[in-house]
Amino acid sequence: MLDYAHQRIREVLKIPPSAVLVTNGPAGVQASEFPCEAADLTLYVYVPKTSDHLFNLEYVPGVNLLSSSWEIKGDAKIVSPDEVEVELDLMHTQDVDLYVLVQVEPVQVQIRREGGWGNLETIDLV
Repeated sequence: MLDYAHQRIREVLKIPPSAVLVTNGPAGVQASEFPCEAADLTLYVYVPKTSDHLFNLEYVPGVNLLSSSWEIKGDAKIVSPDEVEVELDLMHTQDVDLYVLVQVEPVQVQIRREGGWGNLETIDLV
């Protein structure tokens, strides 16, 4: 069952080219849409260096990500492109000097089914 769940998550994470990142911390609640890319069960988000999201992440690593097909609750951290072991197309489409790469490890994924958000498939990864 767990293999099926992980495969299902891998499939749906590849769909959207962007997602809304929601953080909370000293800068208050922040919600902004950013480019993203999945690599296996990990999601990478490109966030501008001037964003208050980064200030929040220094204090509270818990984040929510929302796309048209899924919602993720997870833990995020700022990573250097050198730390990422996979090749991300995302890092070649944005100005690297203006953005920071945020790595999100999902704890829970909710997948939107046909018929809207009222009909969710929830997968806990912890």
